[in-house]
Amino acid sequence: MRHDSATLIILLAVVAVLFWFVPDVVLIVFAGCLLAVALRAAGEPVARHLGIAPHWGVMIVALVSLLVIGLGTWLGFNSLAAQAREFTQAVPRVLQQGAQLLEGLPGSEWLKQQVSPEKMEPAAQAAASVAVRGVSGTLGALGNLLLIVLLGLYVASDPTVYRRGALALLAPGMRPRAEATLNAMAQSLRGWLLGQMFGMVFTAVVIFVGLWAMGIPLAGLLAIMTGIFNFIPYLGPVLGAVPAVLFAASQDPSMIPWVIALFLASQMIEGNFLTPMVQSQSSDVPPALLLGAQALFGTGLGFLGILLAAPIAAAALAAIRISYVEGWVEDPADQEGERHIIRP
Repeated sequence: MRHDSATLIILLAVVAVLFWFVPDVVLIVFAGCLLAVALRAAGEPVARHLGIAPHWGVMIVALVSLLVIGLGTWLGFNSLAAQAREFTQAVPRVLQQGAQLLEGLPGSEWLKQQVSPEKMEPAAQAAASVAVRGVSGTLGALGNLLLIVLLGLYVASDPTVYRRGALALLAPGMRPRAEATLNAMAQSLRGWLLGQMFGMVFTAVVIFVGLWAMGIPLAGLLAIMTGIFNFIPYLGPVLGAVPAVLFAASQDPSMIPWVIALFLASQMIEGNFLTPMVQSQSSDVPPALLLGAQALFGTGLGFLGILLAAPIAAAALAAIRISYVEGWVEDPADQEGERHIIRP
């Protein structure tokens, strides 16, 4: 067996073992790298404009982002907290009214029984009990978030150190192609992130304006939820539309088509024009492949798998294109060798 092939097999075996035994760790590391790509993409222009080292640009972007998030949370905390409380209190009423709208349809009686006050009160008590028991899980999630942020900051500040370390694990003959693969993956993730972040902001603003103009309650909270869900392609917009449609049904059922039309128009503009324009086709993942990746990662790795399925698919496609298609299938050296063998 060639030295290059043995090295590749060993690395693939190590990655497979990690995915099998500690998949959450692999996803957390990938999320940290994804954050590093975002910070580096925003920090490098700042560094060039100010004439400073790139890692200082990354730190400036991180601090400004932290200040903006903190200031926005502080300014909108009371309003969003009140809307969140109102949302929680209104959910049983909204579900009951939604069940009444489905009167006569198959399964409507079962749904009405499930959302009756007698059913909802024990469910609420059970949810509260689960929430109390889940404090440790919440703390664990916060710890994972902190770990992702620290990983992102460290990798974004000096990515060459980690790049050299990764390349050092490969045989010398594989390093040029591996470096090209890493560059392509970073470029693909950068394009995907720019498109998704732009789409999230655009969707949240459009949904807020539309719901506010229609008089739908909790327009701000529903818009923020929709923008966050929009990070998950295809599935996210559907999840974000459900609460808005339910609240429209609770206020005026005649508003349901208008709310659905608002979400459809927003997704058509964002998905077909704005996001592809921002991404510039650098991370064009076919929809069927993306949905398959979401189903695969969601089944085996839960919500975090669904959340990261799209960027993982974008990075994997870039790696396959550079390492496999261009590096092996279409390798000019191999084709030249075949011609020499065939030629008499």
